[in-house]
Amino acid sequence: MRPITYFTLAFAPVVAFAMYLYLGRKYGKAFQKVMIQSFLAGIIGVTVLGVAKLLSTFLGLNDLRSLKRLLFYSFITVGFASELGKFLLYRYYIIPKKAVDQPIHGITMSVMTTLGFCTLALPLFMANFFPTNPSYPVTLYTFVFVPANIMFAVVMGFFVGMGKFIKTYFMFTLTGLFGAAFFQGLFIFTLVTQDFKLLSLFAFGSTVIVFILGIKAAVTEPELD
Repeated sequence: MRPITYFTLAFAPVVAFAMYLYLGRKYGKAFQKVMIQSFLAGIIGVTVLGVAKLLSTFLGLNDLRSLKRLLFYSFITVGFASELGKFLLYRYYIIPKKAVDQPIHGITMSVMTTLGFCTLALPLFMANFFPTNPSYPVTLYTFVFVPANIMFAVVMGFFVGMGKFIKTYFMFTLTGLFGAAFFQGLFIFTLVTQDFKLLSLFAFGSTVIVFILGIKAAVTEPELD
């Protein structure tokens, strides 16, 4: 592993701290408190990924000898488990908070949750706590890990956050979870297969989608009953 990759360990906490300072001044101490809770929720959420990985290892599913196992590993063991870990406390503890009173705040707290997740998950990956065969291109993975997870957070945050203010909360919540899990799974699949053309297309497409969702959330006013 190249020494420069260790600098990536600072990405998530630095971005989280910058958001905490900027948005805290804008929205106040109550909002800052929920941001801290979101960050800690993300750290706790890593346990779901850890359990999924340990179970996958125990069952011998990490030996990616076939396309079926590769897809299962990418979309279930890592993709779904990662997003489920972020989702549980975010959906049932963070989103109900009074400070989350606009759709865009749902994205903000989702991003903070993801930054907490990345702060712990990335060093665990670099320490080979989450091994797989074949291995990822480590240097590339460490540099794109945080930006990619922020994009997945916007997807989840848009739908779950928007769902708080509409009647079809359940469907929006599921869309947020499974949408983020799909993007996470596809991201892992492109890395494990080292299909960099697909990774480039994925990066471009997901960036466009995230931009559209962010703008939509920013201009949408809450309509509470």
